[in-house]
Amino acid sequence: MMRPKTWPLAVLAGLIVAVVAVLGWQRRTTERLRNQITTQRTAAGEWAQLNAEHQRLSAAQVMPEELEKLEVDRHAVTALWSEIENMKRRAEGIASINKTPVPPKIPQLSMKNGPIAALLWKNAGQSTPEAVFETALWAGAGGNVESLAGLLFFDADSQARAKTIFAKLPATMQQELATPERLIALLVARDVPLGSAEILTQITPVDPAADTKLHVKLTDPEGKSKEAYLSLQKQDGAWHFVVPPKAVERYATLLQTPVTTR
Repeated sequence: MMRPKTWPLAVLAGLIVAVVAVLGWQRRTTERLRNQITTQRTAAGEWAQLNAEHQRLSAAQVMPEELEKLEVDRHAVTALWSEIENMKRRAEGIASINKTPVPPKIPQLSMKNGPIAALLWKNAGQSTPEAVFETALWAGAGGNVESLAGLLFFDADSQARAKTIFAKLPATMQQELATPERLIALLVARDVPLGSAEILTQITPVDPAADTKLHVKLTDPEGKSKEAYLSLQKQDGAWHFVVPPKAVERYATLLQTPVTTR
């Protein structure tokens, strides 16, 4: 039988044991809850990462129509680099030809009187339609894109279309060409054959504001010839070739076509 004076101590000891047991249970429960929360947070984080990756992959997935556009753009870039290389080779070829001695006192020749060979084309200025035509041939044959660009006139429509084409080019190519006008000049230069050229007729309108027309014949070194009508306008005392919107669209189509080395 417990002594009366010792039972409070026994009760107190029992309470302490109970409290310790309860605290231990709370600690284990809290730890378990923390582990569960950590696990859930980890799972939530992993799910968020997986969801973000899924969205990224979904956004990066290329649709068939986008693949087709990328293929067209690839052809455009390939075609343009091909033209740039062609112009460089032309410039080197003309430089090599110009080293050949030319007989002195060559009489002044006119393309209105018959074909003139590419070797004799020169920078004739822009004072007349015939002069600017020869200058354009000289610049195109020599790959002088800067000079050729200065001979071209763009209205608002054709300039806007040229800018649209230029904006789609890679940054490195934009840096190489510098301006939309130089891009079109590069593509114009490819139409200049290294054979001969002549002016068949010149059509001067009564209305000074209307375009002057040149009916020309261009012949390549193999003897194949083609005829074309060119429109010219006089701006600030100098003649320029008018670049119509249809011509810009034609060059845009050309860039989308695979090019073989000529």
